[in-house]
Amino acid sequence: MSVSIITMRTLKLLLFTILISTQGLFSQTVNDNRHEITIYFTSSVSPINWTNPSVLFKSTNKCYINAAFKKNFYVIGHTQAIVNSTLLPASKYTAMTGAIQSEKVDLVLNKKVGFGALGSTIHGKMESEERIKKGIALYANRNKVSYIKFRINAEAATRILEFIDYYSRKNSYGFAPCEYYNGALWPRYEHEGSGCSAYGISLLDIANLLPLESKDWYVDVNVPMELIGGEFNNKKKIKFSTIFRTKSWHNGNGKEGVDYVNYKVFDPSIIHEWILNRRSQNDSIFQREEENGVPGLVIDRRNVTFDVNDSVLKHRTDTTLFAKHYYEYIRKLKNKFENLKSLRVSPLLPVL
Repeated sequence: MSVSIITMRTLKLLLFTILISTQGLFSQTVNDNRHEITIYFTSSVSPINWTNPSVLFKSTNKCYINAAFKKNFYVIGHTQAIVNSTLLPASKYTAMTGAIQSEKVDLVLNKKVGFGALGSTIHGKMESEERIKKGIALYANRNKVSYIKFRINAEAATRILEFIDYYSRKNSYGFAPCEYYNGALWPRYEHEGSGCSAYGISLLDIANLLPLESKDWYVDVNVPMELIGGEFNNKKKIKFSTIFRTKSWHNGNGKEGVDYVNYKVFDPSIIHEWILNRRSQNDSIFQREEENGVPGLVIDRRNVTFDVNDSVLKHRTDTTLFAKHYYEYIRKLKNKFENLKSLRVSPLLPVL
């Protein structure tokens, strides 16, 4: 009798242990299936005003002047991303940045390309994890950074990670898109580089994660041709006085590339302010949260789907003057690569 009781008690204990272990495993499985992408937006050192070319130029100059008095990683704003997924062994930090910061200033101050700097191609690179962490921490202490976290499904995470790999990997022509920083480009177009904000936003766009509210996140202006110099306008040098006197953007009546150049850009400062304003509202879609002293929003997009037949990479059709010059630059780069490649395999020439 006693043996039977002991056996029953042992059996119950074993069943209870199995139940608890199973619940633990199930709970762990739920956690392990979580995927999310967090986009951080750092505002400019001081406010940048897009009202007209004169005000924009003055406010941008003020940014650089103010930046000279304290340590800064990013003067006119920045965008970075972190992907967390069980598809990864660890968090994936990613961001696009200029490789040589002085190039931006040199275009305006020395080469005097004016607003041609908006569409000029300079050296770019993927920002390191260490730099991203330091940048977020630095600007968190200054209340200059915020974020939006998107909870996503595995399919969206896979698509995002594939794009990050494409963007940072050298292609068959010997270059990676991330090596070319250009604020007038959109990285979903094949072979195009981009600016920091376009790269960050494209990570959301490729998985259909962008909310309707994103229409308020970008600037769309027509830059008068008389403010664009350098390679885009017969090597013309733009005087600062000309920019200061220009109190309006072009109205769009005329020919793009001749009378004006259309320029669109997602502005990190605008998005940063949007996040702070949204946090002050009683919102059931964008919920408030905070991580490591950084204010943010979180939105659940796990039920969002995308067309699997919609290619991650697209071909540009609406080519602006800035994009035309970039594609000419890439064409020359490809030709140079093919010529070098043919020299390496030619039996009549020594191997380089």
